[in-house]
Amino acid sequence: AHGLRPVSIAVEGPAAVVQGMAHGISYGLLAEGALAVRQGALFVAANADSTMPTGRGELPGNGAMVRVIATATGVEPIVAGKPEPPLHRESILRTGSKRPLVVGDRLDTDIEGATNAGVDGLLVLTGVTTPLDLLTAPPEHRPSYVAADLSALHLPYPPVQRAGEGWSCRGWNARWQEGRLRLEGQGDP
Repeated sequence: AHGLRPVSIAVEGPAAVVQGMAHGISYGLLAEGALAVRQGALFVAANADSTMPTGRGELPGNGAMVRVIATATGVEPIVAGKPEPPLHRESILRTGSKRPLVVGDRLDTDIEGATNAGVDGLLVLTGVTTPLDLLTAPPEHRPSYVAADLSALHLPYPPVQRAGEGWSCRGWNARWQEGRLRLEGQGDP
């Protein structure tokens, strides 16, 4: 629609190298991308996820693969997707969303992306983030909501209320005591 056509070799003079996750990415394609970036092509990364969860464990993600071209050329990519706001904003504009919710399993890209875009984020604990990661997260990585998995999208979110020195939710009370998080109660899991 904009007069661009995909190419895969630097000799064709690409305007940009756009790198997204491709399971079969080869050295040859990365080398062509590096040559094109060295020749002045704009370098864009779809996202900066360093790893991705799979049934076999965490595997290198697009962010790790982007480091190949960045290291070889000394050029840092423009990150269009998470954690940067451009794709989030474009999605909001295209859908006309009034209260978007970014759902993800990573604090450093999904939830930070929600924070950067100024929208709510739901962290699901089905991927790389552990409960300890969540409890020790810096402000830009703190989600608006937390759920065990995506089934929570079909349930009302339980209210969290101030309870003395801490907070309570679904029969559980949490508070800091002597530099540690103390969790008490016998509520719902």
